[in-house]
Amino acid sequence: MEAHRYSVHKNLNIYWAIFDEVTGQKALINGFVMDMLTAEEAEELAAALNREENQGLLLAA
Repeated sequence: MEAHRYSVHKNLNIYWAIFDEVTGQKALINGFVMDMLTAEEAEELAAALNREENQGLLLAA
């Protein structure tokens, strides 16, 4: 199984954040920190970011 750059971590109570495993920080998209998300939002965004990352790697090869 391939490693993913973006992962979902529980934050506070019902909120989740997306972490960039390369930087070790919360992910930034267009200057916005990916934090205080619902579980569904976080899972969908992390999956989309990982798909985009994988496609970029395939195009660069």
